[in-house]
Amino acid sequence: MKSAYVTMRIATLSACVAAAACFVLPAAAAETTLRVVTFSQPDRNYPSMVMFRRFIERVNEAGKGTLKLDYIGGPSVVPLRDQMNATTKGVADMVMTFTIHQSLVPEIGTVGMSEISPKEEREVGYIDLLDEAHKKIGIKVMGRTATDVGFHIFSKKPINRMADLKDVKIRSHAGYDPFMKAIGASPIHMKISEIYPGLERGVVQAAPFPLAATNIGIHEVICCAMSDAFWPAHTTFSFVNRGKWDKLSAAARKLMQDEQAEMERFMVPKGKELKASEIAKLRKSGVKFIGLPDDEAKKWVDVANESRWAVMEKRLAPEQYAKIRKMITR
Repeated sequence: MKSAYVTMRIATLSACVAAAACFVLPAAAAETTLRVVTFSQPDRNYPSMVMFRRFIERVNEAGKGTLKLDYIGGPSVVPLRDQMNATTKGVADMVMTFTIHQSLVPEIGTVGMSEISPKEEREVGYIDLLDEAHKKIGIKVMGRTATDVGFHIFSKKPINRMADLKDVKIRSHAGYDPFMKAIGASPIHMKISEIYPGLERGVVQAAPFPLAATNIGIHEVICCAMSDAFWPAHTTFSFVNRGKWDKLSAAARKLMQDEQAEMERFMVPKGKELKASEIAKLRKSGVKFIGLPDDEAKKWVDVANESRWAVMEKRLAPEQYAKIRKMITR
């Protein structure tokens, strides 16, 4: 009797365990972490850094348990010129930077001349074109991290007309060189970290830079800034290692794409706000903004754009050049 009871008890317990097993929840998917680097140090308030820090925060908040963006730092962690290569090789998983890799993907060199909004760039297929071009280096293009903040020339003496830049020693790099030569200035290559001491010591008398110049302190060693910007669009984008991107869950990819689209909507009004704030900050520090005469203002932009397009025409296949130019100019 006792034996029968034990047998029945064991059978009952076994049935309960079996039934319980049917209701065991599947193991939760592991959270994926992407290691992120940026062209700038974390504390800088460039518009692109303001936008991108917000992007990271929003992804991490919405992606808890699914996706985490681990911001490991700027050029002090991975040198600027190594960041894209590091992302291609998977040392980093995501990078926010400018067009430093255009020798590998020449199409990215056109982003500064875009005259249309980020939303329009997606609608006309420009972002898809850039994404396709980056496949050869194993990179997924997410999209812009800033726009419409422009590049300005900061100087140690007033620039009232384009002729005032003739023979002026000006900070430059390969991307700026064609424009600097077109306006008759004398370009001198310098890293961003060398601009302040270069101006302070008189090695150069002027320097082109995005409007947020207080980030590197050059407002302390100049008197003036040209209020007329050249190149309409900012050049920073975010990129992801394509292999890592392909392994993300559909939910994680959708989250990042949705937040990218949200950032592109946000960056237009926020960019205007940041632009106004930076101008006010520079003026308060004593920097005088000087505009070109009406007869030169349009010429200034045209010379800047055409000098850049001339470079791109040499680097791109004719049909690719024509296609891109038609896409992003009004």
